Amino acid sequence: MKYLRQLYKFLYDFLVGDAWELFVGPILCLIGAALLVGAGVNAAIVGGLLVLGVLLVGAVHLAVALRGSA
Repeated sequence: MKYLRQLYKFLYDFLVGDAWELFVGPILCLIGAALLVGAGVNAAIVGGLLVLGVLLVGAVHLAVALRGSA
């Protein structure tokens, strides 16, 4: 059980680190993209929206981080 806890702590620190929103944001974008493709939206449009969504998550995180450090 000790090894599982240590593995969880390592994976959490490795994947999430200090910025949980950078971990959750792209996952939510992927879920939204999957729902759009399942609804019949053109895959090229969904791919573009996915890229924009991930870039938006990164930009918002950067803006918040820069505002907090000023």
